Amino acid sequence: MRRALAAVLLAALIGPVVPAQAQEEPVVLLSRGKPAVASSLEKADFPARNAVDGNAQTRWSSGFSDPQWIRIDLTRSTTVHRVEIDWEVSHSTNYSIQLSDDGETWETHWSGQGDGGQDVINILGEGRYVQMYSAARSGTAGNSIWELRVFGEAEPEPEPEPVKPTPTKKPAADPDTEETESEPEPTRSAPVASAPAPSTSAPVPERTGPPGSVLYYVVGKTPDGKVEKLNDIAERFLRDRERWPEIAELTEGHRQPDGTYMTDPRTLRPGWVLKMPRDATGEELMFGPLPGFEPPSRKNPPSPSPSAEPTAVPGIEEAGSSGPVGPVWYAIGAALVLGALVWLGIWLLRRRRRNEPFDDSLLRTDTSAAWTVDRALRALMAACERDGLELPGITGVFIEGSSLRLRLTNPASPAPEPWAVSEDGQSWAASLAKLQSGTASDGSTARFARLVNMGMSETGRVLVDFAAARGVISLDGPTRARHEVLRRWLGELTGNPWSDDPRVVMVGNGLPQPEQVEHLAGIEQVVPELEVGEGGVLVLSQAPTAAQQDMLATRFTGAEFTWVVIVLGSAPSARWRFTAGDDGWLRSGFLPDVRYDEQTAVRRGGE
Repeated sequence: MRRALAAVLLAALIGPVVPAQAQEEPVVLLSRGKPAVASSLEKADFPARNAVDGNAQTRWSSGFSDPQWIRIDLTRSTTVHRVEIDWEVSHSTNYSIQLSDDGETWETHWSGQGDGGQDVINILGEGRYVQMYSAARSGTAGNSIWELRVFGEAEPEPEPEPVKPTPTKKPAADPDTEETESEPEPTRSAPVASAPAPSTSAPVPERTGPPGSVLYYVVGKTPDGKVEKLNDIAERFLRDRERWPEIAELTEGHRQPDGTYMTDPRTLRPGWVLKMPRDATGEELMFGPLPGFEPPSRKNPPSPSPSAEPTAVPGIEEAGSSGPVGPVWYAIGAALVLGALVWLGIWLLRRRRRNEPFDDSLLRTDTSAAWTVDRALRALMAACERDGLELPGITGVFIEGSSLRLRLTNPASPAPEPWAVSEDGQSWAASLAKLQSGTASDGSTARFARLVNMGMSETGRVLVDFAAARGVISLDGPTRARHEVLRRWLGELTGNPWSDDPRVVMVGNGLPQPEQVEHLAGIEQVVPELEVGEGGVLVLSQAPTAAQQDMLATRFTGAEFTWVVIVLGSAPSARWRFTAGDDGWLRSGFLPDVRYDEQTAVRRGGE
């Protein structure tokens, strides 16, 4: 009894015994400055690394579609305890937090609804990669995150290396046997010993080039025809396939020569350029200015390789910089360039005058065409309401001198005053003066939202309702010309008084990059919204496939489908086909030829 009482008192004094292995590891911030990649970028100014840079003024922003994700490589497998997300206004309303050991297979540790602001999510799991996967956005913009913080267990302190016994304490052994046993030791450290030593040999390639030069690699294909993988590239040039996130982080945000960005390190394309770490070595690496996207209209003649020797010019190299021959050559060159520019200007002026088929004064007095048409459409609506007539469908609007003519979708008669009907009932015309002085409706002009000002014909201005196509519209011609026409069309569709601020989505590479539109890699990303969306403008960089053509044809049969689909280039399945020329003319075969380069898109409120 006394022994038991003594044991109880001793336990009370000492307290409970806690095993050492049950002590919790300290939880620390793991994600700061770690490699981060994302499914897409709104633009290069908002890369994924902004979400882990510790700066509350920088952010990652995704493309304007669902789903989207951002993942962080913690560079080692560890226990994750907590994830914190500081959302910008554009946030996810349905997302999950996932962990992975290899960046391929993911395990969901939390999923739920989001309302923006700051989210603190407590989880407990093991993994090297942490991913926020968003299934739905809060609005039309993308997901946007100021900071994404991952907390977990700190990296354990390395254990001290055991003290190696001195040779004097080793038992005596045969020298041959001792030598044989010592051989495996350098074998275990072979990967480190085989790495190139900068201090003893020059790096490959040589680091010589103009200011701003970097080390880079151009992605190619393997001998079996497959595109190279990022981890294989890391192993070849960095001797460590686990260092691929370094290459991804250096390359992220760089616009590739084909106009796209690397958003998923698992998917590379031949010809893409990867910025490499400084310690990379290999015969296939290059050193110089990092190649990137260059608009076709601004491309410069190819420049020699930065490491190439300058081409010798006879008569200049021998004279030296201090001789009189150099300035003479410069003066002759300047004179030749000036003469060529003068000749080119005269030629363009003559060509312009020769091709101009109409009076310049008409152009100067027609800059308010958009508001003139808007007033005419509202006058039409008021006249039909007054006479109890149904508002006719309109395919085109033509401003011809002092009158305005409507091309109707279907013949209609009679027409309300002041409109006059053509013999076939296919057109209505009225005096501009009467339309401007008559009563105008205050109702919605949304039914004319896809009416586009095409430009000037020989008889006047031409506008076409793209909604009347009920099929694909193709725009072909030289790249510069069709890009110019496309920009004008988008300005019309989004900026006219009767437009309804449509959603504009561009799919594919080689397209103009206005900031106010969405850019997607494939049409499959927008297909679900083509089924249930509110309509908009879809621009494709190439003709749709047969399956996509069938899908679009089915959509166009429904009256509720209000998308305009434009293909930049030749499209055999197109209902309407336009060709833009470098001479400033737009031709279609079903409309009069128009001068698109004289057209000015008029923005709301005189912007």
